[in-house]
Amino acid sequence: MNYTIQAICAGKIKTLHYDGKPMKSGMDKTPIDAPTWLSKLGFEGDEQAYHGHGGPDKALCLFSTTHYTMWEDVISPIPEYAMFGENISVNDIDENDLYFGNQYQIGEAIIEVSEIREPCNKIQRKYQYKGIMKRMMATGKTGCYFRVIKEGLVYPDSNLTLIKEAPNDTRLSVQALNDVYYNDKKNKEKLSYAIKNPFITTERRKTLEKRLARCF
Repeated sequence: MNYTIQAICAGKIKTLHYDGKPMKSGMDKTPIDAPTWLSKLGFEGDEQAYHGHGGPDKALCLFSTTHYTMWEDVISPIPEYAMFGENISVNDIDENDLYFGNQYQIGEAIIEVSEIREPCNKIQRKYQYKGIMKRMMATGKTGCYFRVIKEGLVYPDSNLTLIKEAPNDTRLSVQALNDVYYNDKKNKEKLSYAIKNPFITTERRKTLEKRLARCF
């Protein structure tokens, strides 16, 4: 299955002044305009200010442009790309379609769904609306992260192509993990199932295990 990418973006850390106070962030990303190397740590020229972003398990961030309309009541004008600082703004995909372990080709590179996104306060400061984090978590429409399985060049007009699906016996969608992580935190059955997934990060698994232990 092919998904059309609205924009592939990268950005360096800058001092931003969205609410009148300076903050360092790499979320002010712009589309790449030339073939760009995608390594295990992300795009060449892409930076993150917060230590919780980036790294091998969070090399790329994706958000669906389908969800942009969810924010028309509080954000105007709606950006064309990188609305929440994502690297990949892709059309017609949903967190219910994104399974941990799914592999996609983008340009020469291969990437794998690896982690949910925990929205941070900086996006609320950017848009001067304090309810962004709460709404993203409540709906589960957070986007997600990828690890890089195969490094390679990515082109400005690259598409996202599903090349390998996660195995059925441990299948877990980004939406399902978001729901149990943010909204159904004491569901022992769902927590137990999520922990068994071999593609979630070690850090996420440890967090889920601690939550499950508190349920008993």
